Amino acid sequence: MLSDTAKGFALVFCSIALLPLSLDFMQDHDDAENEFERECDPVFRALTGNNSAVDAEICSQLEEDRSTKLILFTISLATFVITGLIGMAMVLPINQNQT
Repeated sequence: MLSDTAKGFALVFCSIALLPLSLDFMQDHDDAENEFERECDPVFRALTGNNSAVDAEICSQLEEDRSTKLILFTISLATFVITGLIGMAMVLPINQNQT
């Protein structure tokens, strides 16, 4: 069996490998947020000179896409943090002073 230290290093490595995935999901969510703002936010549209009518069907689809990408980003970020913390807890020595 693997020792706790080896398991900890494996979890820290997995956490480090999850960082680029989390960053990609963050960028995807940011892009979806910007697209929703460009297409559906009346204030942004007015500021950019786009006075056409807002398409409710497109906005609904963009809102769903934005929500899905936020959930993916949140899950990947939580997984990154949790695996890193558990891995570090397994790697760091435990002070067992017995008196």
